[in-house]
Amino acid sequence: MFELLFLLLPVAVFYGYFMGFRNACKNEQSEKNKKFGFLTKGINYFLYRENDKAVDEFIRYYDSDTEHSFEDGLALGALLRERGELEKAIRFHNKLLMSAEPVQRSAVLLELARDFMNSGLLNKSEDILKELISYNSERKSAVMLLIKLYEQEKEWQKAIGLIDAFDCYSSDSLRQRQSQFHCELGNELYVRQNYAKANDQFKKAVTINKKCVRAYLNMAKILIEIGQTKKALSYIQDAVNADPEMIPVCLKSLAKCFFAGQEEEHLEVLNSWLQISENPHLVIAISEIMAKTKTREEIDVFLLRVLKKTPSFELFSYVWERMYSDLGPEDQERFTVLKSIMDAHQVNNHRFMCHKCGFKSSVLFWQCPSCHNWETMKPHQITDWKASAGSTEKKYNDKDII
Repeated sequence: MFELLFLLLPVAVFYGYFMGFRNACKNEQSEKNKKFGFLTKGINYFLYRENDKAVDEFIRYYDSDTEHSFEDGLALGALLRERGELEKAIRFHNKLLMSAEPVQRSAVLLELARDFMNSGLLNKSEDILKELISYNSERKSAVMLLIKLYEQEKEWQKAIGLIDAFDCYSSDSLRQRQSQFHCELGNELYVRQNYAKANDQFKKAVTINKKCVRAYLNMAKILIEIGQTKKALSYIQDAVNADPEMIPVCLKSLAKCFFAGQEEEHLEVLNSWLQISENPHLVIAISEIMAKTKTREEIDVFLLRVLKKTPSFELFSYVWERMYSDLGPEDQERFTVLKSIMDAHQVNNHRFMCHKCGFKSSVLFWQCPSCHNWETMKPHQITDWKASAGSTEKKYNDKDII
């Protein structure tokens, strides 16, 4: 009997070890499932656009005892920054920097620079980015972020110098931005009435970006002021060739190139533009010049022909105004309601819209105030004729921005 118990003892020990190991594995798996549950919940919250809850779950996942990768830390810090918890993001990235390997240091510094930039601590961000430029691993990202910082600070010359210094990173979009930086410098010089140097900046802009409408119009503006209207006309034509969508913006400058008695020459240019665009503002400009040399019937035929071919609210409103002015007092009273609807629609009309983010304004901004992209705001033509009285888009006082 004693011998039998002695033989069963190893079996009992093995069984106890097996059951203990199995229990430990279950507990470990349960804990692992719990930790990865935080991650799964976070992803689900992101999919359903509940970003705040998603970040909370990711933080719980990161705070768990699970071993995390360096990339997990960078991702969580970026999430904190995107949620607006900038102080927490800065503390988190500083902590991550202390434990980072030398090869990982540049990636953390880049995130810290973004944190400081979003916090408005631009000097700290600039210092970090200047240091990062000396590192090979994050040099391009640092250069691009530093250009953005200088743009934010309106340090146009520094931004231009940085782009020139790292020409190897140049691209079409970057050259477009650089041309706008030259235009900003040109505008500053123009305000100080230093026309020669201002013109040099605008010329640099078109050298970098042949489609820089802003630079062409600014050069034309300077020439008009000093009386060289023929040369100004050539720059205005360059602007139209560069981007026909901007014809409505060019009309005001074009009108300044012609004087009384030059209606035929003015009309010739406008008609040439009509071959490439039937924008309602262009059609209206043509009709107003025609009024000086043509009969009312000829103008009406022209307007109705274009309106039938290319319907637009702006042109319809203009034709309606002409018809309304011809009505007698009694007939005008009958159409008062219709006129009030048309007027309300016109008041709420936005002349320009950003093609990137959809921001609308009654004023042209060369840099969209919403998405901060350059040259994305274009003349906006109403194609939806629904009343826009309830529009919540931001409006600005109309002014000449060139």
